[in-house]
Amino acid sequence: MEKRQAFGSDQPPSLLHLFEPPEGHVGSFGWLCGYSADAYFMNAAAELFTRRTQRRRGADGEIALGLILDPGTPRVSLVDAPGVLHLPLPPTSALRLMHAKVALLGFRALSSDAWRLRLVVSTGNWTRETLEDSLDLAWRIEVGSGEIRDGDVGQRLTDFAAAADFLSALRGRVDAAPLQAGSRLTREAVALFDRWSGEAAQNAPEGERPRFVDSRTQALLPQIIDRIAPGRRNYLAMGSGFYEGGPGSAVPQVPARIVEALRGANLLAPQAEIALFANPLGCQAVAGAMPAIAAAGWDVFRPGNGPFQHPRTLHAKFLFGAQADGRSSRCLRAWLYLGSGNLTHPGLLHAGSAGGNFEAGVVLAPEGLDWEPNGSGVSVKSALPIGWDAADRLNESEVEPGGEMPERDEAFRVAPVSHLVWTPVPDGTGRLSTPGEADAAFDILGASGEPCEREALSFVWPGPCPPEATVIWDVGGHRHAERVPVVDGHGRIGATALSPLGFDEAWSLLADFPNPPAEDAVEGGQENGDDDREAGDAGRGGTAPNGDYPIRRVMGLIERIAARQTELHPADWTAWCVRLGQTLELVGAENEVEAFRALGLDPFSALRAEPFRPDFARDASSLEGRFYEDTLARVANAWRVAGLEPFEA
Repeated sequence: MEKRQAFGSDQPPSLLHLFEPPEGHVGSFGWLCGYSADAYFMNAAAELFTRRTQRRRGADGEIALGLILDPGTPRVSLVDAPGVLHLPLPPTSALRLMHAKVALLGFRALSSDAWRLRLVVSTGNWTRETLEDSLDLAWRIEVGSGEIRDGDVGQRLTDFAAAADFLSALRGRVDAAPLQAGSRLTREAVALFDRWSGEAAQNAPEGERPRFVDSRTQALLPQIIDRIAPGRRNYLAMGSGFYEGGPGSAVPQVPARIVEALRGANLLAPQAEIALFANPLGCQAVAGAMPAIAAAGWDVFRPGNGPFQHPRTLHAKFLFGAQADGRSSRCLRAWLYLGSGNLTHPGLLHAGSAGGNFEAGVVLAPEGLDWEPNGSGVSVKSALPIGWDAADRLNESEVEPGGEMPERDEAFRVAPVSHLVWTPVPDGTGRLSTPGEADAAFDILGASGEPCEREALSFVWPGPCPPEATVIWDVGGHRHAERVPVVDGHGRIGATALSPLGFDEAWSLLADFPNPPAEDAVEGGQENGDDDREAGDAGRGGTAPNGDYPIRRVMGLIERIAARQTELHPADWTAWCVRLGQTLELVGAENEVEAFRALGLDPFSALRAEPFRPDFARDASSLEGRFYEDTLARVANAWRVAGLEPFEA
């Protein structure tokens, strides 16, 4: 049996902080789905997840989070949220809304091959509004590589397997080609995430029922009922940010169906206390049904505010049942559903394949909850937005229906191409082409807003590589436009331009690896290169060269690189090669490099030697060794020293 923990907290973290890595780890890759998201939230989430600032992530051009949202949500740009790739979900005739809010995040250890997975199921969207204005709930679990074969994590592994299967089905609906077109670092992060998820799923015990539920093929309500432990309860709380409207003044249909289903399964006592929690100024059908609700013996309450000092709008969707016993302050035989599905027909009563929404949630048996704050456990009023004080009970004069769910047009369309590939041209311009050089059935708008000139199978872009480009195309006489990411020659996706580096800046970008480079090094704009070089040398115990002769300076850098890379862990090798290659390519125009060309020498011959390489990349017999040699070959071409004589000290 899995070890039980008390549910909830008196001081819960914000939804954003559920992206923070566990101690000793850093975010590697993760998938999210949701109804909506905005750049404010996703940029902050990516910074917490990767421990890298917006500017650093923009320069790196690596993808850390894949995002799938309802087509009615505008695109989250890589420029505004670097590291977050929003992939368009094609609309379907059967599915009403992509409404599930799930994140599956992968973290790697900083000093070993260990990893951890985290599953987050939220009632709130990935938006600033959720952080600042909404009352929402979230549930998370974790599992690590060192515990997946332990008997007490079986339930968690089963939940991970169910959530991974749900996200895999969504991933099958989108074109994830940009991830495979990116750098090796991005591709490896995605592959590692899939491997970790696969290991977790493979170790899930047979016959265990997941707490995670989704509505792809079956409505949520019957799945919720099936997961509640037997026994009647005398209290039921139902909360939703939205209740269906409609004619008539009867008890709202979906809450009535929930009560009927619970009583039919012998899970709710005939005289149970039933409470609805709703926003007073926006409760749709509840407003007109207040007399009928009272006649049924139910109560309607404003939501509890939990730890927040100022009132917030209820957005959480939940069902909570428990047994109240006057002899104990504990919530006995408690069960809880929380998830994305509102108390509506498409939210709880219809499957996604039958005209409902794509929803997801969890059904839990929370332990350690007390009815009041003075108990030994967590108060249910702190863990959930509920209460029963007379002052919070609503009457007919205090409620208004508010607005209905607005209809949403398609705001992020699937373009004819998922991304564009950049090829530089010596004159300072470049060419944008489709993946695989296929003929393009679209146009590209340049920075001026005019269509770019076509040249064979590519488009002429008059300037440096853009992070994104606008694609325009016609469908049925209607013109559409959408921005797509651009993949540059380094495999960076939607990245900011890399500025040329001075020779003295190169080591400052490499010295503290695997930590991110200092922020002032991102744009290549340091004022005192010598001071920075010496600081970097001191940080690694190195010594600055005794002079400024070009040969000596280059070989001093080569020696420091060799000393650093022979200490590296295999898990950091790809990232090191990527940073090494990009950094050295950016100094290819320096005088020190020209000196080697004039002498007909290749300085990288030293770095190819076995003593200057770690054991796991000793030669081309390993993937690590081949990737390293490819990196050196690319830099040698950029320096124009490829094929020259090896340098012998």
